[in-house]
Amino acid sequence: MATPTITLVTVSPQPASSGQSVTLTATVIPLGVGTPTGDVTFVVTGGPTVTGTLSGGTTSVTVPSLSVGAHAVLANYNGDADFSPSTGANVILVVQSATTTSVSSAPDPSTEGATVTFTATVTPVAPGTGVPTGTVTFIIGAPGGGAFVQPLSGGVATLSVNALGVGTHPVVALYTGDTGFLPSSGTDTQTVNAAA
Repeated sequence: MATPTITLVTVSPQPASSGQSVTLTATVIPLGVGTPTGDVTFVVTGGPTVTGTLSGGTTSVTVPSLSVGAHAVLANYNGDADFSPSTGANVILVVQSATTTSVSSAPDPSTEGATVTFTATVTPVAPGTGVPTGTVTFIIGAPGGGAFVQPLSGGVATLSVNALGVGTHPVVALYTGDTGFLPSSGTDTQTVNAAA
Protein backbone atom coordinates (compact mmCIF):
# COMPACT_ATOMS: atom_id res chain seq x y z
CA MET A 1 0.00 0.00 0.00
CA ALA A 2 1.37 3.42 -0.99
CA THR A 3 2.35 5.82 1.78
CA PRO A 4 0.26 9.02 1.92
CA THR A 5 1.99 12.36 1.30
CA ILE A 6 1.46 16.06 1.89
CA THR A 7 2.63 18.60 -0.69
CA LEU A 8 3.56 22.12 0.33
CA VAL A 9 4.25 24.89 -2.19
CA THR A 10 6.01 28.21 -1.56
CA VAL A 11 6.35 31.33 -3.72
CA SER A 12 9.39 33.62 -3.94
CA PRO A 13 9.44 36.56 -4.10
CA GLN A 14 6.05 37.31 -2.60
CA PRO A 15 4.71 39.66 -3.78
CA ALA A 16 6.45 39.86 -7.15
CA SER A 17 6.80 43.02 -9.22
CA SER A 18 5.39 43.22 -12.72
CA GLY A 19 7.82 41.60 -15.14
CA GLN A 20 9.66 39.71 -12.41
CA SER A 21 10.12 35.93 -12.58
CA VAL A 22 8.80 33.85 -9.69
CA THR A 23 10.25 30.68 -8.19
CA LEU A 24 7.82 28.00 -7.05
CA THR A 25 9.10 25.31 -4.68
CA ALA A 26 7.20 22.14 -3.82
CA THR A 27 8.14 19.93 -0.89
CA VAL A 28 6.54 16.49 -0.70
CA ILE A 29 6.37 15.19 2.87
CA PRO A 30 5.78 11.46 3.40
CA LEU A 31 3.52 10.31 6.24
CA GLY A 32 5.91 7.46 6.81
CA VAL A 33 9.47 6.37 6.10
CA GLY A 34 11.35 7.16 2.88
CA THR A 35 11.73 9.95 0.35
CA PRO A 36 9.18 10.52 -2.42
CA THR A 37 10.43 10.58 -6.01
CA GLY A 38 8.85 11.49 -9.32
CA ASP A 39 7.40 14.69 -10.71
CA VAL A 40 5.40 17.67 -9.49
CA THR A 41 3.21 19.56 -11.96
CA PHE A 42 2.70 23.24 -11.16
CA VAL A 43 -0.49 24.74 -12.62
CA VAL A 44 -0.63 28.55 -12.52
CA THR A 45 -3.89 30.38 -13.20
CA GLY A 46 -3.24 32.86 -15.98
CA GLY A 47 0.23 31.41 -16.46
CA PRO A 48 2.06 28.31 -17.64
CA THR A 49 1.96 24.70 -16.48
CA VAL A 50 5.47 23.60 -15.50
CA THR A 51 6.81 20.23 -14.34
CA GLY A 52 9.70 19.71 -11.94
CA THR A 53 11.42 16.49 -10.84
CA LEU A 54 11.86 15.80 -7.14
CA SER A 55 15.32 15.62 -5.62
CA GLY A 56 15.39 14.86 -1.93
CA GLY A 57 11.65 15.38 -1.84
CA THR A 58 11.85 18.95 -3.22
CA THR A 59 11.68 20.61 -6.62
CA SER A 60 11.72 24.22 -7.81
CA VAL A 61 10.62 25.78 -11.09
CA THR A 62 10.71 29.31 -12.46
CA VAL A 63 7.62 31.01 -13.86
CA PRO A 64 8.18 34.00 -16.18
CA SER A 65 6.50 37.36 -15.71
CA LEU A 66 2.79 37.32 -14.92
CA SER A 67 0.15 40.02 -15.17
CA VAL A 68 -0.66 42.18 -12.16
CA GLY A 69 -3.07 40.46 -9.77
CA ALA A 70 -3.47 37.20 -7.88
CA HIS A 71 -2.62 33.89 -9.57
CA ALA A 72 -3.60 30.61 -7.93
CA VAL A 73 -0.97 27.86 -7.92
CA LEU A 74 -1.58 24.12 -7.63
CA ALA A 75 1.40 21.81 -7.12
CA ASN A 76 0.31 18.30 -8.05
CA TYR A 77 2.62 15.52 -6.92
CA ASN A 78 2.01 12.59 -9.24
CA GLY A 79 3.13 9.87 -6.84
CA ASP A 80 5.50 6.95 -7.38
CA ALA A 81 5.57 3.22 -6.63
CA ASP A 82 5.77 3.83 -2.88
CA PHE A 83 4.06 7.17 -2.29
CA SER A 84 0.56 8.45 -3.05
CA PRO A 85 -0.20 11.62 -5.04
CA SER A 86 -1.05 14.84 -3.22
CA THR A 87 -1.68 18.49 -4.03
CA GLY A 88 -0.56 21.76 -2.47
CA ALA A 89 -1.88 25.24 -3.16
CA ASN A 90 -0.72 28.83 -2.85
CA VAL A 91 -1.20 32.22 -4.52
CA ILE A 92 1.26 34.38 -6.47
CA LEU A 93 0.67 38.09 -5.89
CA VAL A 94 1.96 40.38 -8.66
CA VAL A 95 1.99 44.14 -8.10
CA GLN A 96 2.73 47.11 -10.36
CA SER A 97 6.39 48.02 -10.69
CA ALA A 98 7.72 51.43 -9.74
CA THR A 99 9.23 53.53 -12.54
CA THR A 100 11.55 56.46 -13.04
CA THR A 101 11.07 59.07 -15.74
CA SER A 102 13.92 61.16 -17.12
CA VAL A 103 13.52 64.01 -19.59
CA SER A 104 16.05 65.80 -21.77
CA SER A 105 15.97 68.32 -24.61
CA ALA A 106 18.03 69.11 -27.68
CA PRO A 107 19.38 71.49 -28.61
CA ASP A 108 19.76 73.18 -25.23
CA PRO A 109 20.20 76.09 -25.29
CA SER A 110 18.24 76.86 -28.43
CA THR A 111 17.40 80.04 -30.33
CA GLU A 112 13.95 81.55 -30.65
CA GLY A 113 12.01 79.90 -33.50
CA ALA A 114 14.21 76.80 -33.60
CA THR A 115 12.73 73.34 -33.18
CA VAL A 116 13.44 71.74 -29.81
CA THR A 117 12.91 68.02 -29.22
CA PHE A 118 12.07 66.77 -25.74
CA THR A 119 12.66 63.09 -24.94
CA ALA A 120 11.19 61.27 -21.94
CA THR A 121 12.45 57.80 -20.99
CA VAL A 122 10.45 55.64 -18.58
CA THR A 123 12.38 52.83 -16.89
CA PRO A 124 11.17 50.15 -14.44
CA VAL A 125 12.77 50.14 -11.01
CA ALA A 126 14.40 46.80 -10.12
CA PRO A 127 13.28 44.13 -9.53
CA GLY A 128 10.59 45.08 -12.02
CA THR A 129 11.33 44.44 -15.68
CA GLY A 130 9.62 44.99 -18.99
CA VAL A 131 8.72 47.99 -21.11
CA PRO A 132 6.22 50.56 -19.80
CA THR A 133 3.42 51.59 -22.13
CA GLY A 134 0.88 54.40 -22.12
CA THR A 135 1.48 58.12 -22.43
CA VAL A 136 3.71 60.91 -21.18
CA THR A 137 2.43 64.44 -20.64
CA PHE A 138 5.06 67.10 -21.32
CA ILE A 139 4.32 70.31 -19.38
CA ILE A 140 6.45 73.20 -20.64
CA GLY A 141 6.47 76.63 -19.05
CA ALA A 142 5.50 79.79 -20.93
CA PRO A 143 6.01 81.66 -23.14
CA GLY A 144 5.11 79.29 -25.93
CA GLY A 145 4.76 76.22 -23.74
CA GLY A 146 1.77 74.16 -22.71
CA ALA A 147 0.75 70.58 -21.97
CA PHE A 148 1.32 67.96 -24.68
CA VAL A 149 0.40 64.27 -24.45
CA GLN A 150 2.62 61.87 -26.38
CA PRO A 151 2.54 58.05 -26.62
CA LEU A 152 5.34 55.83 -25.37
CA SER A 153 7.12 53.58 -27.85
CA GLY A 154 9.69 51.22 -26.43
CA GLY A 155 9.56 53.15 -23.17
CA VAL A 156 10.38 56.47 -24.89
CA ALA A 157 8.18 59.45 -25.78
CA THR A 158 9.26 62.46 -27.83
CA LEU A 159 7.86 65.92 -28.50
CA SER A 160 9.09 68.58 -30.92
CA VAL A 161 8.06 72.25 -30.59
CA ASN A 162 9.20 75.46 -32.28
CA ALA A 163 7.13 78.15 -30.54
CA LEU A 164 9.08 78.67 -27.32
CA GLY A 165 9.82 82.28 -26.43
CA VAL A 166 13.05 83.70 -25.10
CA GLY A 167 13.78 82.68 -21.52
CA THR A 168 14.18 79.67 -19.28
CA HIS A 169 11.36 77.14 -19.48
CA PRO A 170 10.69 74.57 -16.74
CA VAL A 171 9.79 71.17 -18.17
CA VAL A 172 7.94 68.30 -16.47
CA ALA A 173 7.44 64.88 -18.07
CA LEU A 174 4.60 63.03 -16.32
CA TYR A 175 4.20 59.31 -17.00
CA THR A 176 0.63 58.30 -16.19
CA GLY A 177 1.31 54.58 -15.63
CA ASP A 178 -0.33 51.47 -17.08
CA THR A 179 -1.62 48.13 -15.81
CA GLY A 180 1.88 46.93 -14.97
CA PHE A 181 3.72 50.12 -14.04
CA LEU A 182 3.20 52.97 -11.58
CA PRO A 183 3.30 56.68 -12.55
CA SER A 184 6.44 58.79 -12.23
CA SER A 185 7.77 62.13 -13.39
CA GLY A 186 10.98 63.86 -14.37
CA THR A 187 12.03 67.50 -14.70
CA ASP A 188 14.33 69.57 -16.87
CA THR A 189 14.81 73.16 -18.02
CA GLN A 190 15.10 74.53 -21.54
CA THR A 191 16.88 77.80 -22.28
CA VAL A 192 15.85 79.79 -25.34
CA ASN A 193 18.04 82.65 -26.49
CA ALA A 194 17.12 85.48 -28.82
CA ALA A 195 17.98 84.92 -32.45
CA ALA A 196 21.06 86.80 -33.62
